[in-house]
Formats: sequence, structure tokens, C-alpha cells
Amino acid sequence: MKKLRKLLVILLIITTIASLTSVVALADDDLAYGAATVVGAGLRIRTGPSMQSDIITHLSEGDIIVILERTNSEWYYINFHGTTGYVSVEFLKDILTAENFNATGRVTGDSVNMRTKPNTSSDVLGIYTQGTDMTVIGINNGWYKVKHDSNTGYVRSDYMSIIGGYRSSDSSVSAGSSGSSSSDSGATARQYSTPPANLPLGQQIVALALDYVGCKYVYGGASPSGFDCSGFTSYIYKSFGYSITRNASGQYRDNGVHVAKSDLSYGDLVFFSSNGGKSVTHVGIYIGDNEFVHASTSSTGVIISRLDSTYYINVWFGAKRIITQ
Repeated sequence: MKKLRKLLVILLIITTIASLTSVVALADDDLAYGAATVVGAGLRIRTGPSMQSDIITHLSEGDIIVILERTNSEWYYINFHGTTGYVSVEFLKDILTAENFNATGRVTGDSVNMRTKPNTSSDVLGIYTQGTDMTVIGINNGWYKVKHDSNTGYVRSDYMSIIGGYRSSDSSVSAGSSGSSSSDSGATARQYSTPPANLPLGQQIVALALDYVGCKYVYGGASPSGFDCSGFTSYIYKSFGYSITRNASGQYRDNGVHVAKSDLSYGDLVFFSSNGGKSVTHVGIYIGDNEFVHASTSSTGVIISRLDSTYYINVWFGAKRIITQ
């Protein structure tokens, strides 16, 4: 009887330890708490929760950030398109825990489960490979609520990177606002402007490209009614009298001259490979400040992304300069 009691005590201890381990595993720094919208231009992401901490990058008004941790009443630890750091709560609004959040997430793990509820005991709706893009529509206790094909479910947020997002309003992005996220407005309702001729050519190219942020993604598309990635870059350059190859791999192979990542300038083409560097699979236009504009996915359309986000660091392939700066 004593042996049996001892065995039960040991089993209880083991079960308790396992339960605590499970809780700790979910309390990961990469898990998402909620979302918020940036108020005002120039909000700084810093390396620490202090005005004296180094600046990582700047955010624009309307950018939507993911809250990873509520550090204290004055600072949140956040993620913006793969960049993590601290921001002042003073410049955030609409602090949410799943409502009205809309972004694009990319699966970063292998064989990642989408579940019916935000927990590991619920049913599995599907298993997805690294690089799969999904529409993120909410955040719930460390899980992203996502849509993909006909499924709506939940994916652990530490197995997904936010790579793009919509603005919180449907105001269009101006040609000079290179720090903004994409607009949710469609191409057909917009008036496009001609960049000022007194700008350097590279900046004219950037200004025109930014004017199409918010246009929808259409596979094989090369016009304002819908772009794919290389259709977007070829259309922009054609507007300035440059005829470049229609597909992304051909643009890298046939057009311009190679340029180092550290020497990027306005209007340079930036290339990526999602197949382990075997070939070019995506292209965009560099707009300065470590950002580029591109026709990303059918979920996002034309958006702005950061080269120093975790995803785009890992899939970087190279850059080409089409014009003489």
C-alpha cells in the first residue's frame, strides 16, 4: 500500500512538472498578445523600453503592429513585419486582442498545424509547410486567427511571421510616404499622379511605384487593374521608357548591373528566393530606408515591406540597378 501511495505521488509530481513545462512553452517571447494602430508619424521602435535606447526603425501613422508583451504601462514589446522592439504606448490606439486585425502572415516552421481553436488540444484543420502565406484576421492568447483557402482557424504565432499589413483606414498612401503600410483601397477608385520631373530619376521611379500601393495582386497581371511581382516592376520601368524582361528570374539574369545590398539606391530591383537560393522567385523595387515596394500576394496586393524583417533576410537573393543614378 505504501509503495502504491509513493508511486501515485511520483506520478502526480511528474504530471505537474509536465503541465508547467507546457505553460512555459506557450509563454514564448514570440507569441502575440494583441494588436494596435500607430498614431502620428515617426514612432520609433527601440532596442529597449527607454527613450535612451537605440532606435531600430520608424513607424508611420496607420501602421498596425503586433503586441508581443505589455512590458509596463508605458512600453510595449512589439513586432512590425518581422522587426521586433519596444514602442511607447502613448502613440498607439485601438489596442485590440483579435478584433479588426488584418495582415499577411507567412508560416516559418515545418508541418505547422492550423487548429479549430487557439489551443493544442483542438482538432487540426490542415498542416502547412514553411513559406505558406495566410491572411491573419485576429490574435487570441498567443495564436493568430487565420484564413487560408476554405479554412479559418488558428496557428501558433511563434510559427508565423507577419510580412505585410493593411492600414487601419482606407486613405491612400502618398508618393512620398515611404514608411507607410499598404492601403486597403482598390486600384479602380484611385487617381494616379505623375512624379515631379525635377526629382532624380530613381526617386521618380519610387514615387510612381508608391502611388500603386493598395492595388490588387493578379497572377500574370501587369497593369493597375492587377499586378504580379514582375508585372509590377516591368510596368513601373516601362512608364519611364525602360523595357525589362517580364519575369523575375529574367529581370535578374538579363537586366541592369549587380549592386551590393549595402549600396542599394532608389529604384533598384531587389530579388528573393523562397526555394533555398536555387532560383529567383520574387522581385520588388527599393524605396530607401531599408524598405521596398512589391506586389506581394493575393491577400495583400501591392505593399511595402522591410528588407531587415526576418523573412526577407532569409530569402534575400540579390539586387540589380537598371538606371544610372
